Amino acid sequence: MGSGPIELMAEARAGRPEALGELCALYRNYMRMVVRTGLGAKLRERVELSDVVQEALVEVVRQFPQFTGENEAALVGWLRRLVGQKLADLGRYHSRAKRSGGAADIALDAPLDLGGGPDSAGGGGRMLDMLSLSQTSPSEAASRRELTVLLADAVAGLAEGEAEVLWLYHAENLSFESIGDRLGVSRKSIRGIYARGLRNLKRTFDSPGQLP
Repeated sequence: MGSGPIELMAEARAGRPEALGELCALYRNYMRMVVRTGLGAKLRERVELSDVVQEALVEVVRQFPQFTGENEAALVGWLRRLVGQKLADLGRYHSRAKRSGGAADIALDAPLDLGGGPDSAGGGGRMLDMLSLSQTSPSEAASRRELTVLLADAVAGLAEGEAEVLWLYHAENLSFESIGDRLGVSRKSIRGIYARGLRNLKRTFDSPGQLP
């Protein structure tokens, strides 16, 4: 297992450029999740998600000398603010798209809400809450790392279809029927993909060796 975030921060500050590259790689999935959460529907039509993530990572490298945090929580908050600044810049650049209306952007200074979709029993629950219910106790890795970062890595490790269905259901709050319409498959198939994806996601969280 490679160095953790605290060690990488220290090494990057000590002048080892490879450590900063490893730190960026460690949080790429998290930043992708935050970018996708923050992009409004209209802006998604005009920019590529991967391009925004890459530009944000460039800013991480450029601004890292100004970062003074000492733990992962501080780093995650700083990364989130950088993404917020990048999305705000894009929003100003595409101001005509904003004026045209459409779905509102999710505020980047709000907690990352992966709430349950409309098909959830009893109004649903957050994905992280569902994962925590599957565990008798947090794994050692999960207790050391920010859970949203681990969630982003775990989702990135799913099959593409499973990850997309979980994202559309929990983050974009679509029903199974709406997801099926978007992806061109039946509601029953979407339920099966969702159940399989959530099961695989829980398995990752329940197995410390599979966590970064």
